[in-house]
Amino acid sequence: MKKIVKASIATTAGVVLLLGGAGTFATWNSSATAQGASIMAGNLVVEASQDAGTWSANGSPISIDDYRVVPGDVLTYTKTMSVGAEGDSLSATLALTDSSIAPADVTKPADVALASYLTDSAVLTASGAGITGTGPTFTVTPAGDVVSQDVTVTVTIAFPYGDVAGGNNAAMNGAVTLDELTVSLTQNTK
Repeated sequence: MKKIVKASIATTAGVVLLLGGAGTFATWNSSATAQGASIMAGNLVVEASQDAGTWSANGSPISIDDYRVVPGDVLTYTKTMSVGAEGDSLSATLALTDSSIAPADVTKPADVALASYLTDSAVLTASGAGITGTGPTFTVTPAGDVVSQDVTVTVTIAFPYGDVAGGNNAAMNGAVTLDELTVSLTQNTK
């Protein structure tokens, strides 16, 4: 029993010595604070103005709600939009989204055919400082500066003649929705 008591006392004393000396191991150490800085994220936005856009057909103003499009027509929609881009290495693409011209009813073949003809020919144009390209997409590059301006966005939709007589007959009485013409501004990845 004496051996067990002595061993317990020796173990306890060893633990106490180790715990008491835990902070005594010394190593060299040095530190310095580097001068930091604050950073800010850039910005990328395209917004429609409050002013209504205008429609024309073959160069003449129209009310789009009452207009019946036929092969050979060229519809033009003009709208002022604000484009904002800020970022030293930012590059973005301004484009018309594919879903902007959609069949009014996807179960009706004439609606699908008309949407197909019009979507294939839709072209976006835009210009201004920091905006380059000739379409169908444009590059917005602030290049260290800020692009923040109103731009006139024009969407031209042509209903082409068919390759042969009756080539567009599948689109007769078709209907599409043009009320969701959407211009997107998307950052380009490197």
